[in-house]
Amino acid sequence: MKLYRIFLIALLAGVCFNAFAQNSNDNNILAKIRAEGFVNSQAMSMLSELTDVYGQRLTGSREYFAAAKWVSGKMKALGLQNVHFENYCDNCRGWSMKTFNVEMTAPNFMHINAYPLAMTKSTNGSVEGELVHIKSFRNMENVKEQFSGKLNGKIILLGSEPTKKKLSGDVLKRFSDAELDKMEDKIVPKSKITPLPELFKSWETSDVYDQEFLEFVESEGALAVLTTRSMLLGVLHPDGTYYYQNDALKPLPYFTIMSEHFGRLVRMLNQDVLPKIKINLETEFYNEPENNVNIIGEITGTDSKLKSETILIGAHFDSWHAGTGATDNGANSIVLVEALRILKEIGYQPKRTLRMGLWGGEEQAFLGSAAYAKTHFGALTEKPNNASKKISAYLNLDNGAGAIRGVFLQSNELARPVFGSIFNDIPNLTEGTITVENTFSTDHETFHHYNIPSFQFIQDGLTYDNVNHHTQLDVLEYVPEEDIMKNAVILAWTIYKLSEKEDMVPRIVID
Repeated sequence: MKLYRIFLIALLAGVCFNAFAQNSNDNNILAKIRAEGFVNSQAMSMLSELTDVYGQRLTGSREYFAAAKWVSGKMKALGLQNVHFENYCDNCRGWSMKTFNVEMTAPNFMHINAYPLAMTKSTNGSVEGELVHIKSFRNMENVKEQFSGKLNGKIILLGSEPTKKKLSGDVLKRFSDAELDKMEDKIVPKSKITPLPELFKSWETSDVYDQEFLEFVESEGALAVLTTRSMLLGVLHPDGTYYYQNDALKPLPYFTIMSEHFGRLVRMLNQDVLPKIKINLETEFYNEPENNVNIIGEITGTDSKLKSETILIGAHFDSWHAGTGATDNGANSIVLVEALRILKEIGYQPKRTLRMGLWGGEEQAFLGSAAYAKTHFGALTEKPNNASKKISAYLNLDNGAGAIRGVFLQSNELARPVFGSIFNDIPNLTEGTITVENTFSTDHETFHHYNIPSFQFIQDGLTYDNVNHHTQLDVLEYVPEEDIMKNAVILAWTIYKLSEKEDMVPRIVID
């Protein structure tokens, strides 16, 4: 009996000592991560170089590839291993802008604040024409009946007069405690996840919703199309078109213009005044498949048993063409690089392999992450292969440049204790809100499809939805330095904890 008691006491003492040692080591690592991430941060300087020097990163473009070469060189210089490119599309054409101008020349002069949509053709030099207003093309039979023979040499104003924006309330948005509490209190996700093949199939139709209209007006001799989207105070929203494949439509010159200018033009037409519009647009198409690359790098695991398992982190690297892609998604791409830089700088040797993917083509249809997953985990319509089962978790960042406030579990309630343990250690960095809710429209959906525990962080919106998202104001000025420093520290800590964890992150059981 005495021997049993002695053995039990020794066992408990050993457990307590191991727990104390682990906690002591965790505290030491956390202190180092915080010191490196806040005192010696390189995040903002890297982001400035990426966005100010390399600029927009449209899928397929030379600008994208130049930025990819820069960031891969940065990753190598920081000591990441196995840095390489993986092609994601052989059929994604390139498109670049050279110059453009839009102005009203009669009844008086107005320089129109405008931006061409991606993948549109050049004008034939400088062209000028009267406006024709087409409010909608929802019923193409009506459009053809009404406008056949009337569009030659005209410039089309497409859409109704924009809704006037209220100039009250806060432009910058951060989650309130009440909003975060409501998210955490969710028991059942409100939205169901659409299977990836089904989602991609729906996009094949929805992304080309305007093709019949564009083909018709061009066949009728129209010179260009001007449209708008109701935004705040002159903000332009020129993201599409989605005609990114080599054999896809090359739309006639197609612009979004400031809603305030659009409204003025509509009101003039309603008063039987015919504005004349002068447009010049020069763009270039090219086919350079080498531009279409994901950028991959890692810190190889050191534990003999666990190094074959991987913590995969990702963010999309591509952007639209009007801004410099600072908030969508340059800031989060740099946060990934900075988090791994921090771990390398403090000398951390991970048990599991830490792999980073910067994905191209997310703005089109998750092209980059889907290509990576198909190559490494099998076809979309097949059961995930064994390699997918060696991914402990996929962590995604793509909701603007705001601070991390928690995580979406993406219906994986089994992972709640894992993130609870991670966030409990950093209460002054994040509220650590954990919601079972699903979120959509970015690359974590790809990896969730393969039954990999996949998570998107909850981030403050700031001015993402009303000023920056796919606009010409997606620029560095809207990235708070403290937020991205904080996010890099939170991500580095999360990666560390997942790497040190005895078991992989639990995944949803699929029959």
